[in-house]
Amino acid sequence: MRGAARCARACGDQTGKNWILFLPLSHYSLSRRISALRPGNYLPMNNLPIGSDRAVVRPFQRFSIQSLLASTLALLSSVFALGCSSKSSESTVKSCPSQVACGSACCATGESCGANSTCISRCASSNDCAAGQSCGSSGQCVGVVGAGGTGQPPGTINTGNVDPDGGGISQPTGDACVKLNVTFTPQIPTVVLLVDQSGSMNERFDTGNRWNVLRDALTGPTSGLIPTLQTKVRFGLALYTSDGGFGDVEPKKACPVITDVPPALNNLAAISVKYLPDDYKGDTPTGESVDAVVKTLSAVTDPGPKVIVLATDGEPDTCADHNNDAPGSAVAAQQLSVTAVQNAFASHITTFVISVGNEVGEAHLRAVANAGQGLAVDVDTTPRFFRANSQMDLKTAFDTIVNGVRSCSLELNGNVDSTAAGTGTVTLDGKPLSYAAADGWKLTSATTLELQGAACDAIKNGDHALTIDFPCGVIVPK
Repeated sequence: MRGAARCARACGDQTGKNWILFLPLSHYSLSRRISALRPGNYLPMNNLPIGSDRAVVRPFQRFSIQSLLASTLALLSSVFALGCSSKSSESTVKSCPSQVACGSACCATGESCGANSTCISRCASSNDCAAGQSCGSSGQCVGVVGAGGTGQPPGTINTGNVDPDGGGISQPTGDACVKLNVTFTPQIPTVVLLVDQSGSMNERFDTGNRWNVLRDALTGPTSGLIPTLQTKVRFGLALYTSDGGFGDVEPKKACPVITDVPPALNNLAAISVKYLPDDYKGDTPTGESVDAVVKTLSAVTDPGPKVIVLATDGEPDTCADHNNDAPGSAVAAQQLSVTAVQNAFASHITTFVISVGNEVGEAHLRAVANAGQGLAVDVDTTPRFFRANSQMDLKTAFDTIVNGVRSCSLELNGNVDSTAAGTGTVTLDGKPLSYAAADGWKLTSATTLELQGAACDAIKNGDHALTIDFPCGVIVPK
């Protein structure tokens, strides 16, 4: 009825038509309204929109009670389609000014005036909306977001700022900002297992020799590291040794000698083929082998951390001096290994070291472990290396390292305003997490959200539900 009153006030004198204004049945009985409709009379109007409580009744021709009833019912059934134009009943979709003026086109049936004075579609259910949209609480068709809702992989977040007119991204209004519910899938780390293949790997260890026990800890079908985590980690293998280094005569030999399997998910079968033979022999050119693996990992473009896990049973040598015969060659070989892992870290590759047995000196292990994590080699006496003397020790070391590098970062497909990031809400398995808290979450860039502390530890084991909600305008589509 507001539209009718508005059009009566705006258009009644200008169209050359005579208007009859009817009030809701709750205001007057039909007989009182009929008797009141005389030229010049005013009827109280509770719902007139612009500063008036009366509507003037214009002169009208005589008509019957039956025609009056029929006109009343017709008007009530089409109240949302009432137009201002006297020349045509057709409605076109144009801007809707706050005060309808005579001759302006009104919204068509099933549409209403939106926040930007634009006619927008209304919906009663999601069946009224286009594919990929649902009917929002305010009756507008809005985009569907969340896990699988947009065809995005789990862990990808859509902002939900959908233009109801189909004209692309709009400014966030009303239902256009939708709460984001996703299943959290961390970025996948790429891990190359750099395994010493020298002849000393045949030494006795636990219930077998070093080679076999280490291999079982990595590839054992029931509890091996690779079969357990191969769906969550890209594993690669690099067995390293040399056959007397470069040698003493020309042509020089190839050194290091590396048997490798490129990193990939579900890589157990390919790794087992190369690892199963008992093929331990030769020397320990650790530094040069780390350099070779860095080249392999640098070519990986998949998102996620890159890691080398070095498992060795002895002090390093070099391709130039495979027996460390020259004075100072042993120290030089150790320094070459430390420099190699420092260079790896500079290439965004972290190195962890495991000593298989007790033959590697603690000072060298500490230097390699510290340098591999970007620290000064003598930063402190904290043992960041692992020393294993049993298969269980090996299993614990590998599990600790690889689970520790599983990522807590989530890439967003929108840019978050860092100055308003704290207005966002993040929950993990239904528990709210605090922004910039030790066990909460933070932004590492405009498009990357990272869980911290206990929250990070939790998502490294199993699948978890992460809910993210940013107010409209805080996150903007890329």
